[in-house]
Amino acid sequence: MKQNLTHIAIVVDDYDNAIQFYTQKLNFTLLEDTKLSDTKRWVLVRPKGANECSLLLAKGANDEQISRIGNQTGGRVFLFLHTDNFKRDYQNLIDNNIKIVREPSFEDYGTVAVFEDLYGNLWDLIEPKKTEEHFYSTGILKIKDLTKTDFTISQLRNLRNQTLLESGNVSFDIKQLKDDPTKIILWECFKNEQSFNDHINSKHLQDFIKLDLVELENGYITNNIE
Repeated sequence: MKQNLTHIAIVVDDYDNAIQFYTQKLNFTLLEDTKLSDTKRWVLVRPKGANECSLLLAKGANDEQISRIGNQTGGRVFLFLHTDNFKRDYQNLIDNNIKIVREPSFEDYGTVAVFEDLYGNLWDLIEPKKTEEHFYSTGILKIKDLTKTDFTISQLRNLRNQTLLESGNVSFDIKQLKDDPTKIILWECFKNEQSFNDHINSKHLQDFIKLDLVELENGYITNNIE
């Protein structure tokens, strides 16, 4: 099953004023402006570089809808705008005299500031913290003595359990080939290359190597493909 959020409606008081703000001050792209009737238009805008959800600028048509303009979430932050350059886009807010509700702060998830649009809706401007590229390793092992297969696997499980306790380890998977039980594949992921090197020099790995139960047929450093 595949689903995706397509549009989010923002109630506005005037189509043209809303278009001007979002396209000229926030630098959004106007995707569509189609007249549906004498009083209703289908207006979509979207941040530059985005390919998914867009904003539907919906003009309030009655007193109830008009009362929601600028406060669709009861005072909470309504929308979250991610950016690849916080400094650039925050300066754009300042240059366009857009009201800053909360000054920039550095959080665990990234850099964030809160601003108001022309109606008072609250937005988070966020540059997410860049995650460090993980380091992936794949090893193809050959059990040397078939009679010691069970013992070897038990020792590999011990190695895995100890490796998972390393602060720099993300995952450690052991696979055994069905058509050749002497062949073992290790899939390992570490936070970075230094964490991998720390693992190579760890006492538990060196102790396992000293048991001389396997030989390394092939080793690969791989990239993760999302």
